[in-house]
Amino acid sequence: MLIAQITDLHIVRDGELLSGRVDTRAALAACIKKLATLSPKPDVLLISGDLTETATEGEYAFLTNQLDKLDFPAYVVPGNHDDRATMRRAFPNLATGEEEAPFSYTIDNPDWPLLCIGLDSTVQRRSDGAICADRLAWLQDTLQHATPERPALIFMHHPPFKTGIAPMDACGILDGLAEFQQLIKDHSDRIAGILCGHVHRVIHSSIAGVSILLAPSSAHQITLDLQNDAPLTFTLEPPKIALHQWEEGSSLVSHILYVDDFLGPYSF
Repeated sequence: MLIAQITDLHIVRDGELLSGRVDTRAALAACIKKLATLSPKPDVLLISGDLTETATEGEYAFLTNQLDKLDFPAYVVPGNHDDRATMRRAFPNLATGEEEAPFSYTIDNPDWPLLCIGLDSTVQRRSDGAICADRLAWLQDTLQHATPERPALIFMHHPPFKTGIAPMDACGILDGLAEFQQLIKDHSDRIAGILCGHVHRVIHSSIAGVSILLAPSSAHQITLDLQNDAPLTFTLEPPKIALHQWEEGSSLVSHILYVDDFLGPYSF
């Protein structure tokens, strides 16, 4: 199984630039064009939050229009810039429940060797995240449907660990982090990996042997600054796509692909 992941699209309103500098609509269009040309073709695209900048109907409409250009399915979870109710209207066939309820769901495709779990880590109208008791209970119940032979792949927005980038850690998972980490430890034999976003950088970690990958943004990146008093800034480093390959009896293997074209390949 080949899984493509993009994150932190931050789609703005038509005619705007993010922070006056980043054309996130053009960035997503280029990303979709790249995804459409991949060979082998991914089985699925997972988008791990911050789909939009201000959660308007128009921003989500631009996203769904772009996703319609792909001939493989795409699934989304919210980030702190998203709105659950508006997402439910844009993606009516994904998460069920009340408009304000967590946007969490499972993708149980019998043709796939993985059970995919979209976990909502957001707190409405706040930048930080949380895994509340209800979501922990839901995740624990959902993981009962995974097995070591057909493990779960969790995708979520906020990373379940400290990254060392202080301003992003300050708006990470501030409630339920220890309980979530313990749940992962308790079910580590039936979890293939955890895919996240939020920090706009490639960052690797693990919990009890479960691999965690933070994917870079499809638009702009957060500055890598590990000083404790680092300000929150961004850079125009190249946008990227994460590709995750899963083979039974192995582990999740992740690659990072640049969206922009470059010279090569050349023969040695």
